[in-house]
Amino acid sequence: MSEKENVARIVKVYEAFGRGDIPYIIEQLTGDVRWFTHNGPEVPWSGDFSGKANVPKFFGAIAGAGEVTAFTPKEFVAQGDTVVSLGEFGFKVKATGKSTLTSWVFIWKLREGQIYSYEQFHDPKLDTSFR
Repeated sequence: MSEKENVARIVKVYEAFGRGDIPYIIEQLTGDVRWFTHNGPEVPWSGDFSGKANVPKFFGAIAGAGEVTAFTPKEFVAQGDTVVSLGEFGFKVKATGKSTLTSWVFIWKLREGQIYSYEQFHDPKLDTSFR
């Protein structure tokens, strides 16, 4: 697939996230998808959720921890089958009552039109909102 097509695929994943369509996102993954988030240990969706069967637990952890108040992709950089996106994430933590707006970088890798790798990096302000 072209770089433009790969970016369009990731945009559709973000649109699905915005409407809560997690099954659509799961359909876009390979069975052996590597799904890893680089957040502090206090963030419930931190760590390794690799394998298509484990990715719904990632989304469940987000939903269970609080409320997404903003999710704004701002920039996409594509090279070959890799798409890097940058944006902002707003979240209100249920346990602490704290709200935050953080910057993020996500790295997506595609193979034959399906996502086989995802890595998430957030500003450390996300971690502190859970304390």
